[in-house]
Amino acid sequence: MAYPFTDEHEMIRMAARGFLQDWYDGGAGPERIYQSGKAYDSRAWAGFAGELGMAAIAIDEAYGGASLGDLGRVIVMEELGASLCSLPFLTTCGIVADLIDGIGTDEIKQDVLPKIAAGEMRAAYLDGHDAKDKRVYNTVYADCVDTIFLSRRAGDAIEVVSIPTEANGLIITPEKTMDPTRSFCAVDWSGVAPLDMTVIGKTTQIQLNEIVMRSFISLAAECVGGAQKCLDMTLEYAAQRVQFDRPIASFQAIKHRCADMFICIEAARSAVYAAALAAPDDKTEAALIAKAYAVDAYFKITGDAIQLHGGIGFTWEYPLHFFFKRARANRSMFGSAPRDYDRLATLIFEDVA
Repeated sequence: MAYPFTDEHEMIRMAARGFLQDWYDGGAGPERIYQSGKAYDSRAWAGFAGELGMAAIAIDEAYGGASLGDLGRVIVMEELGASLCSLPFLTTCGIVADLIDGIGTDEIKQDVLPKIAAGEMRAAYLDGHDAKDKRVYNTVYADCVDTIFLSRRAGDAIEVVSIPTEANGLIITPEKTMDPTRSFCAVDWSGVAPLDMTVIGKTTQIQLNEIVMRSFISLAAECVGGAQKCLDMTLEYAAQRVQFDRPIASFQAIKHRCADMFICIEAARSAVYAAALAAPDDKTEAALIAKAYAVDAYFKITGDAIQLHGGIGFTWEYPLHFFFKRARANRSMFGSAPRDYDRLATLIFEDVA
């Protein structure tokens, strides 16, 4: 498949890569995130989302965006995955922006989307329509945003409301997870007064699922970017590491493992790009395929990379373990890969029936 990357796409890729490389080389990488205990960099968000304009990539031009859609967002997520830069781009510029665009009124769109495009709003999404005690665990980036968007049941429909994170009665508790480079929190909104909630719009369960699953493409792209970085690190190490008076990259067994890693990444990348370019009616199915394959591929590749690095791959000082932990955490985000395959089978069965 030929992907329609334009010069504009490539400029965005290089701009994002340059910024994130400077961020990493400047000592703000995953090691510092772990040491500080803060899985969010406000200065990086201001520069990346606001000054560089990355938050506007997929938003319509009518609301101050660049109108580059899923393909533009995929490019940014690949670079974020390669750097492990912990920014609420996925939730703010993916799920929430798509929610507003899909079910918000014109007034809501005019108010919220330009703020997201300018990098002035950071948002998290909370799926609360099945929460009996008004508490949800493992919410991504809830402690480093200014607004939480909550979906909840309203009769036969699903209602989406926004809650400022400074609202009285909202309790956000950081959680310790395997991945120290990404923030996860428990959110309790049982004490929030109705006056502190702004209704964004109402939708059906089917439409909500389609909007949220569209963000699976971005998560899969992050996996591809991280996996590619692990392969690049492995190739560089194998070319330098000498055993029996020759680089280990010359050993046939090493070549085979690296070739298998490359093939796995390219398959995941193809699934991601195909999902980004899929027609609206095929978007959900393609997104499920991309996520289910990419998260497993990422986890496998990080494990292979650690093995091919030998002893240094297991050390705390070497950054590979951060990619391994991100890959393991991604396997559980928005549901596991087996659950995604079950969803996919249901969709296919419904189409056939």
